[in-house]
Amino acid sequence: MAPRSTFKRLSQGFLAWKAILLIVAILAPGPGYDTSALIASNPSHLRHTEVKCWSQLDRLSLKLLRWDALYFVKSAQRGYLFEQEWAFSWAYSLIIDTLVKLLPWNAPHALKCYVWAGIIVSNTCHFISVFVLYHLANVLLGHQQNSRIPFVASTLHIVSPAGIFLSSPYAESLFSALNFTGMLLYAQARASDQLGTKHTVREDFSILGAGVFFMLATWIRSNGLLSGLLFALDVVICLLRFLRVQLGTNDLRRLAITCASGVLLGVGSIIPQYMAYRHYCNSELGASTRPWCSKALPSIYTWVQSHYWNVGFLRYWTLSNLPLFLMAGPMLWLLVQTSIEHLRYSSQHLPKPSRTQIRSRDKNSGTLGTTSWNVPQLALPQLVLAFAAATNFHVQVINRLSSGYPTWYLAVAKWIVTPNTVQKERTSKNSQWICRGLIMYALVQGALFANFLPPA
Repeated sequence: MAPRSTFKRLSQGFLAWKAILLIVAILAPGPGYDTSALIASNPSHLRHTEVKCWSQLDRLSLKLLRWDALYFVKSAQRGYLFEQEWAFSWAYSLIIDTLVKLLPWNAPHALKCYVWAGIIVSNTCHFISVFVLYHLANVLLGHQQNSRIPFVASTLHIVSPAGIFLSSPYAESLFSALNFTGMLLYAQARASDQLGTKHTVREDFSILGAGVFFMLATWIRSNGLLSGLLFALDVVICLLRFLRVQLGTNDLRRLAITCASGVLLGVGSIIPQYMAYRHYCNSELGASTRPWCSKALPSIYTWVQSHYWNVGFLRYWTLSNLPLFLMAGPMLWLLVQTSIEHLRYSSQHLPKPSRTQIRSRDKNSGTLGTTSWNVPQLALPQLVLAFAAATNFHVQVINRLSSGYPTWYLAVAKWIVTPNTVQKERTSKNSQWICRGLIMYALVQGALFANFLPPA
């Protein structure tokens, strides 16, 4: 648990930053460039006149009902109606719907109730993820590093480039909370490997718990599958030891637990696909089959992304999208840079360095000095995400997807708190520009978002 003073300071920073973003949203003029949210909220032909009489809270809920939030909220209100809605997390919409049913609303079926339920879920999960990241940083750094790093990393997560998306009915906040928690459990189990201690039943449950949380994260966002790289790497390491005849009973048990956790994660991606397959591809139930049903691996998510949003390998590489690549460039660079340096200077499972070697190498390491970060593989999902975003996604979404990955927060916090003496001036300037960029981008993004203007 975070000390009381740290909890108070992070809470105050969180509330202050949220207040700034919400003020920016409230000050946005009119119902927005796109009136989809207004039409969904008020079907009356007099909606443009009536909106002027709305309370500030109702106007705020309208300003936060933008882009994908419309899909999440409408799906929560009336279930999936159109095929493309299956690209948006059914689990997140289910949580919103459940919260609406639990809380005493004046008009429980009104769209604004679902909007506010989504706002409550997102802000609560963002608050939780700030402290999960703080705890994760302490586990990774142990007692060898500056204690300010976890606090600075958590503060960076508050002013994340996801900005107002973490306050709106979007899935990013919940994904961050679940993914960070899974990584925390994984780190707690794996950190003991560096000390050479015997693998315990408690660590087995931590690995299984990590698999459960990664599965839940995958239900919220499909990129949660990338966390399976942690289990895949562990399996590869165990198999290499098997080839060297170095596996013992303890290692075999750990291999079984790791595989079980990976299976749990796989289930997280299969269940939504199976639900969609039953709905669209089962001719016995009278369903009219869709083109994706006949594919070798039928996936409604892949089909919807490709068919409705033209997502695919290098499809986004057009001249008209160049401004979006420039906008995403700083975050892509940061994700790749911090991942590579973290992996380069981190300790490896095999062979295991002694504690003396770790301290010695940490003093002479590169920019990050991450050799005492006991779980270097946490950087792998972030690195793969960056390359996938640059080649397959609508690249601008990386600015909000990055909010759910801890390595870059920790790396930038390291630059701010303990810049390398040889490269002190460069790392100090980098960290200053990164902090300024995060704040400026979030403020501009908040104003554009509230007016229903891209990028989303």
